[in-house]
Amino acid sequence: MPRLEHVQSVERTFAIIEALKERGALGIAELAEQLSLDRSTVHRLLSTLRHLGYVNQDPETLKYSNSLKFFDIGNSVQRSFGLAVTARPFMKALADETGEGVNLAVLQSYCMVYLEKIESSATISVNVPLGAYIPAYCTGLGKMLLSGLPDEEIRAVFSDSDERAVRGRTSDHLKIRRYTDRTLAGVEALCAELEKIREQGYSVDDEEYVEGLYCMAAPVRSSSGQIVAAMSVAVPLLGRGAQFRRKRESILPRLIAAANGVSAALGWRGQVFS
Repeated sequence: MPRLEHVQSVERTFAIIEALKERGALGIAELAEQLSLDRSTVHRLLSTLRHLGYVNQDPETLKYSNSLKFFDIGNSVQRSFGLAVTARPFMKALADETGEGVNLAVLQSYCMVYLEKIESSATISVNVPLGAYIPAYCTGLGKMLLSGLPDEEIRAVFSDSDERAVRGRTSDHLKIRRYTDRTLAGVEALCAELEKIREQGYSVDDEEYVEGLYCMAAPVRSSSGQIVAAMSVAVPLLGRGAQFRRKRESILPRLIAAANGVSAALGWRGQVFS
């Protein structure tokens, strides 16, 4: 069994977070004594956490406490797990109807993250585990999720690159690099594609991330109408003839209905699209 590598600064940082969780507000000297650390080390780690918004410092007592950012993270995790549970019956019914793989994903750090997957024996396997970060700009799920963001944010986050993408390299996720010859070629092409998605109400990945795989995605909305997730159907692309077109036209309305069903279960009362 391989030996696990531990990063000491990370362990110490989380020890501080745990101590603040258990004891409430603490000063540098109290934390240093409780954790058997140098005051300079505690001060350096707290300064970083404060800069990132994870701890607050009382201006009078100078003591530190965990910020509401942890509350937000906890709520996000809870919502994600609840979302997968809510969506799974709709996904299973859609998979049974179409005979194809069905996926559910959310947007995290401008990447697409799988929450739930129902695979089909007919679907090309991408071998991506739940929770893995996938580039959003070249996937149907990801583009649907990005369509909920304004173009100015897209232009600020993503950048062009002439390099070929390397699967599994996280530095590729925010640089628009080509995974296949069909991957979008740059930020402006992405913005144009997102505008099209907003107008038509669904997105498509036409061999943009994996050759031979065609995906359609529809939005899942919260009670306020915000896109909180996306659902997709993945179809092996064995040809582009009449049989494929009929299959695509048969699946799309079923996918939209399933995504609308999840949205309704989350409290959305509007019509996503007709």
